[in-house]
Amino acid sequence: MNEKSDYTIGEVVETLQGEFSGLTISKVRYLESKGLVDPNRTKSGYRKYSQSDLDQLRWVLRQQREHFLPLRVIRERLSSEKRKSEEKLGRGNNFHDVDPALPPDESLEFAKSEILQRSGLSEAEFAAMEQFGLLPKRNEVTGETYNADDLLIAQIVSRFLGYGIEPRHLRAYRRAADSEAALLDQRLVGLVGDEANYAVTEISHLGYELKSLLVRRLIH
Repeated sequence: MNEKSDYTIGEVVETLQGEFSGLTISKVRYLESKGLVDPNRTKSGYRKYSQSDLDQLRWVLRQQREHFLPLRVIRERLSSEKRKSEEKLGRGNNFHDVDPALPPDESLEFAKSEILQRSGLSEAEFAAMEQFGLLPKRNEVTGETYNADDLLIAQIVSRFLGYGIEPRHLRAYRRAADSEAALLDQRLVGLVGDEANYAVTEISHLGYELKSLLVRRLIH
């Protein structure tokens, strides 16, 4: 059976009412006014909802019902989900979801020349990263190499440089990482295995969200 290509607002309500009994046309229009769905319009101004719009509305309504989230938070999460989808398709900013509970990938080894080539950093920028503790110093003479995390850090710093932010400006991130690692080491004493891994991941992500919210408060 072919999937329906578009829906009127009445058909949207009829389709979703089985799962969301209180849904009305007014509620769908309200969600649209808050930027939570953006249907196409015909030349005469009628809304036409795609299957993707329908799925998006279903997701929004579930977030309201099951997690009691305010619309502002749902809109931010929706934006995040779209960004992740774009990244999976090779678009977007290609941010990495790093889990600090997992050890660095040591299966890949990179010489300094490879790090420079893959990141686009200059010798001077690379040296500055070493100076300010963003990369470990390796002895090329003895064959010491860099791992996948080192490459990612170099690529991230390269993107910072595109905004005029140099390695010396990133010392605060290194100090924050040192402080967070020390905090985890102090507070997670006694936890082992999966319990410890879960705590490290959860606390790290909480710290990232807290920092992001504090930055947003300060710059706005």
